[in-house]
Amino acid sequence: MGLLRRHVLAPVLSWIRALEDWLLSERRALRGLAATRILVGIGALGILLSSFPARHVAWGPGSFWAEPMRETDEFSALTGFFATDSAVVFTLEYLALIAVSVGFILGWRTRAMNVVLVLGMTGLVERTAMLGNQGDNIMRIGLTLLVFMSVAEHWSLDARRRARGRARLQAGERLSLLHRLHYGLPVLSVWWTTLLHNVLLIALASQIFILYTASALYKVQGDLWQSGTGLYYPLSLPEFGVFPALNELLTANPFLLTVMTYFSVFVQLFFAVGLLHPVTRRLFLLGVIGLHGGIAVLMGIPWFSLAMLAYDAIFVTDRSWRAIENAVRAGVRGVRRRGLPVASDADEDESPPPEGRLDGQGIRRRQTIAERRARQPAR
Repeated sequence: MGLLRRHVLAPVLSWIRALEDWLLSERRALRGLAATRILVGIGALGILLSSFPARHVAWGPGSFWAEPMRETDEFSALTGFFATDSAVVFTLEYLALIAVSVGFILGWRTRAMNVVLVLGMTGLVERTAMLGNQGDNIMRIGLTLLVFMSVAEHWSLDARRRARGRARLQAGERLSLLHRLHYGLPVLSVWWTTLLHNVLLIALASQIFILYTASALYKVQGDLWQSGTGLYYPLSLPEFGVFPALNELLTANPFLLTVMTYFSVFVQLFFAVGLLHPVTRRLFLLGVIGLHGGIAVLMGIPWFSLAMLAYDAIFVTDRSWRAIENAVRAGVRGVRRRGLPVASDADEDESPPPEGRLDGQGIRRRQTIAERRARQPAR
């Protein structure tokens, strides 16, 4: 019995305690989810802006050609938001959805923007479902899960407002329910919000794992992917040829095409397993970046690629995101230092010296400029 307790029960109890600690101690992947919020918002904004010239024909009053397909619409409650015969009304609704996506990117009232964005994008895309793709599906699944997670703890306007609320709490003030909602502070127990956040984070990660694994298993069943020629045919289609010369260059190289074909299957099939070790995690994250970057450039599906990369951001550790954040801030500070505006000669001559300055620096500067002008030859 002692051996059973020591070699079986003890490890199981240790794993259970580790799982409880992971789920309840803190909210995980806050910076990764902030990056996901920004990238998903950019993806939604890109879809809306790139489709703006064709909005009426695709989803608006001019999309009457899709009415037969709407008879079996499963999202009629949402598509009804855009079911109008007025081009002006539809355009205003479309612009409102663009504004919501911008608010979501900036992290302004993020949870409300998240709800409106997922409902709006679903209602708009499903107006003409045949124009959508798998990027729309993964975007709406992820956005639905993001509603219940903390995606605005960093790089958002909500984070600034929440900091002001926490400062008031630290000063000893008692905030009412309305004030807590205004500042975006939690109104439920911390353990409950933490548990909900982490459980849905696992659900989102599982969705990504399932998608990659199912896609790879579907590919390996085909003879073309087994023989290493699976990418030849989509890259040869003119519909996908954003840069036809580049596609022709790749399809003319059998060795490179075979390597790319097997590479895409390998990265997707072993992505989940590759995340278990820090070294392989970096390699597989670089692999999916290359995979989706190639899809965006070679096949002209940038918003699908951006949606997938957005959700892959949760697998980047907070340490890496902090390093990226610090590097960006250092770069911005360097640009600001190098890009300080330099006053022109006219500004120096006309602007009065600052009040309270006794060192005469402004006077000396104007005298120097005057002397320089006096030395210039007359024209």
